[in-house]
Amino acid sequence: MAKFTKESQPKSRPARGKSERTKILEAMARNTKTEEEFYNLLVVRSFDNSDNFAFKELLTRLSPVPKSVAPLVEFDFPKDEKPHIQAARVLEAVSEGIIPSDIGAMFIQSIKTMLSIEEHTELTERVEKIENNFIIMPVSTANTGGR
Repeated sequence: MAKFTKESQPKSRPARGKSERTKILEAMARNTKTEEEFYNLLVVRSFDNSDNFAFKELLTRLSPVPKSVAPLVEFDFPKDEKPHIQAARVLEAVSEGIIPSDIGAMFIQSIKTMLSIEEHTELTERVEKIENNFIIMPVSTANTGGR
């Protein structure tokens, strides 16, 4: 296994390179354009249908559309109860309009995933306990009755 020491580091690392935004801004600067001038040109060109693609692409790279996120929701969630009671509370909150149905589905899927993780963890621990408490015979002697 490799050790993370000073001696095991690469001799040279290639530069990461410039981001797309930096490349665009540098290209604009070479053409004596500022961001402000670009936006002014964008507004003027937005009324011209002949070259909308290039300007839309540049605008997207300069100012990306933020990713949508789930809304924050608050409701009475019984965190110390059994999973089926938690899931029932989520369904109740959905039916009462307290939380959106897609968020409710996400909650229930999360509960299901946690149960799966707990089950896997418990089974692994039980198998390890069994293995530690018993000496397992090698296959060759087990088939011959220990002879």
